[in-house]
Amino acid sequence: MTTFAGEILFKNHQFMKVSEFSEEIPEDQSIYEVLRVIDGSPLFLTEHLNRLYVSLKILNLKDSFDLSSLKGLEDSIRTLILRNSLKNCNLKIIVTHFHGQRSLNCYGFFIPSNYPPKDYYVTGVDTILYHGTRENPNAKVYQSDLREGVAKRLVEEDAYEALLVNKSGEISEGSRSNVFFVKNDMVYTPPAKQVLLGITREKILQLMEAHDIPFEVTPIYEKDVQDMTGAFMSGTSPKVLPLRRIDHYLYDSGNNPIIQRIMELYDRLIETKIHDDALRIK
Repeated sequence: MTTFAGEILFKNHQFMKVSEFSEEIPEDQSIYEVLRVIDGSPLFLTEHLNRLYVSLKILNLKDSFDLSSLKGLEDSIRTLILRNSLKNCNLKIIVTHFHGQRSLNCYGFFIPSNYPPKDYYVTGVDTILYHGTRENPNAKVYQSDLREGVAKRLVEEDAYEALLVNKSGEISEGSRSNVFFVKNDMVYTPPAKQVLLGITREKILQLMEAHDIPFEVTPIYEKDVQDMTGAFMSGTSPKVLPLRRIDHYLYDSGNNPIIQRIMELYDRLIETKIHDDALRIK
């Protein structure tokens, strides 16, 4: 069942009160995006909308359906932010389709949002390895069986996130994040074909290239974890979050100078984007 935050949502650009909305949104196997709104600005909005269309294309929905419900989506998102009292919260876009119909339904609403406390960025968080993969790694689609299996293991292991391992023994991504590893002075991250092309991941790769931080996009195997000197996850809510543990392997990622540098660069990028967006909409 969908859980809402805020007072207003929209369906196909029609705005209504959350308290008066009784429809059940069919989230399973739907395409979705989660944006982080900071000080009333939707972070990396253009990139999220572009990825939404990529997901439609991957699932062969882009040319098979009427996309009128998606036209003017940026304006609807900005209006939704203005009409709600929440200025620092996550906003979700869900696109669903029904067999036998050519129309897509597009919903937009705020969701209850939890962000890592500040001390997590110092101590790092605990993660586990989980054998399982998403069916369409490059498309942001709900996969309820994987989500439920991961959620159960996270509770059992008292862990923050699960790193997915495929049948070849390669670590692809987190269940709700991308993952990076550090070994000595080099950063490693899995190839694009194996992962959801996270907006935060993309920005980190750009920042590392611009600031001469050595990195390599390459397969990373489960057995390689023991040789790493640090690791971090990236995502809309956690931003750049150090990992303290992967299964029984421990790391001092929060004090790793390369990870600290990437955290600093990404936080600075966010500040710049928010500032530029605020100026643009004035």
